[in-house]
Amino acid sequence: MKSVYILNLLLGALLIVSCSPEKFTSTINDDTAPGPVKSVQVENLPGAAKISYVLPNDESLRYVKAVYAIRPGVEREAKASLYADNLIVDGFPEEKEYEVTLYAVSKGEKESEPVKVKINPLTSPLSEAYNSLTFEETFGGATVAFSNSGGASLSVKILTQDNGTMSEIETYYTKSIEGKHSVRGFAAEPRVFAAIIRDRWGNLSDTISTELTPIFEEQIPKDKFVELHLPTDTYEKHIPQGDMFEMWNDRIAPNGGIGVFHTKPGSGMPQWFTFDMGRMAIFSRYKLWHRGPGQQWAYQAAAPKRWEVYGTAETPDPEGSWDGWTLLMECESYKPSGDGPITQEDALYATSAGEDFIFPDDMPPVRYLRFKILETWGFLDYIYIQELTFWGQLQ
Repeated sequence: MKSVYILNLLLGALLIVSCSPEKFTSTINDDTAPGPVKSVQVENLPGAAKISYVLPNDESLRYVKAVYAIRPGVEREAKASLYADNLIVDGFPEEKEYEVTLYAVSKGEKESEPVKVKINPLTSPLSEAYNSLTFEETFGGATVAFSNSGGASLSVKILTQDNGTMSEIETYYTKSIEGKHSVRGFAAEPRVFAAIIRDRWGNLSDTISTELTPIFEEQIPKDKFVELHLPTDTYEKHIPQGDMFEMWNDRIAPNGGIGVFHTKPGSGMPQWFTFDMGRMAIFSRYKLWHRGPGQQWAYQAAAPKRWEVYGTAETPDPEGSWDGWTLLMECESYKPSGDGPITQEDALYATSAGEDFIFPDDMPPVRYLRFKILETWGFLDYIYIQELTFWGQLQ
């Protein structure tokens, strides 16, 4: 049996040796260009087109290639294997006629005679967003909104005018079918805002600009904040300096060492707490600071990860029910570095800068707030929060 195995190895070696390099390359050297594709049909799509065809009956065929320009100086290619009878060409920003050239390509990269096809893409995601984009004044700034029905990857560069020069504020990236983003931090005085949209192929829209007056925004004073102890709430402290009022004493602690609202272990999830601001306000945004030191407590253990914010203008039910409460927003904690170990950037953002949360623009005036914690970063059944600060308009 062993001798048979050795004999097979020797025969295999002889076969390999007998195949000279000339025979391996002869297939490519003898290669001929395949015939062109035939019976071409076009289905126009938003910013794209599906091109179907009949393949040539050539053994040398390897794939079909489409060559086209999406804008002056920018050429793209699309390829489909010999097992497909269509391909997609995309990246077209405008609703107009474009020319696409099709080639059947051999195993030796020899191209067939070109077949030129005219396409007329439908409204592209870039055009849809541009044509639907609107600006609207909001607290401390402006909100841009637009349609993106196909969920395309788009970026919106938002600019404003300072000393007669337009400068970038920030860039908003989205795949949302209803794009919406706010920029804030501006005084309540007339100001020019502008936007430029970019798609994933580098196509740019024209600049859209308008003049708006941001709505006045102020920090909501905390001097009248009072904790409420309703029957269904979780408010009992776990540590000596763990009272709820520690969240509104304007003290943050990147390095720890001060009081922090800290509920008791075993409290269960979800859990909620309620407080009275002592005055009516319409909210624009708020910040939540994590317990410090950041790399010891932030984004872990009992730090809130998912929660809901409710509000009401009326005195809450003394029995602690949810009657009369309105859901203002759903929140999820954001960790700048993503998954993985907590970085110095994460710690600074959570315990020094504070996490930002933007309320929707149609907020009702409220006086009482209730935070419903759904999950902590460490999947624990108690929470700790260092500080809360709110902005908006007093009523």
